[in-house]
Amino acid sequence: MNIREKLQELSIYVPEAAQRYRPGKGCLVWLPAEAEDGSAALFLMPVTREQYEGLMAAGLVGNAGWHVEQPYVEPQAR
Repeated sequence: MNIREKLQELSIYVPEAAQRYRPGKGCLVWLPAEAEDGSAALFLMPVTREQYEGLMAAGLVGNAGWHVEQPYVEPQAR
């Protein structure tokens, strides 16, 4: 399973043209593959509290952006 499939499993829409995302204030910021810091977003998608909590539980929220084609790795309990 890749990150795109995990996001879809969490009922989060993944735009076809978007290859990367990062969290924003109450939304996910979808970016093209070649995006760098400060690049314009392709799409801003609002997320519900439940979706955000699902992203946190899945380990898919943080300061860095993610490429949606990377393999999804389940977070390990410490």
